[in-house]
Amino acid sequence: MTFLRRLTVVAVAAGLAVSAGTATAHAQDDDARFADQVAALQIPVGDVDLPALGHGICDMLTTGLAGSVNPVPVVRGVINRLSTSGMSRGEAAGLMRAAVAVYCPQHSRFMGR
Repeated sequence: MTFLRRLTVVAVAAGLAVSAGTATAHAQDDDARFADQVAALQIPVGDVDLPALGHGICDMLTTGLAGSVNPVPVVRGVINRLSTSGMSRGEAAGLMRAAVAVYCPQHSRFMGR
């Protein structure tokens, strides 16, 4: 391998490593922001993996909205599913809004007021 080619490979690898580090730092910032929002709303989530919960909410919305022309039943379905875990419907809606704000803002237009 020529020197110039090795230098290019090293530069690309270094760029990917920096990019991966930036993505990890960004994800950690998002996780902290979600945890802060949940704490500010005083939503009782118990001992759960908050980032996984937030991403799960987004996954439910993404899956439901992909096959639906009407977002209202999808959003209500997510709130119903969250409220079966012991939180109020208001807390479930707040948790869903926090997850959307942090992890899947493309769904924010479906959140209403």
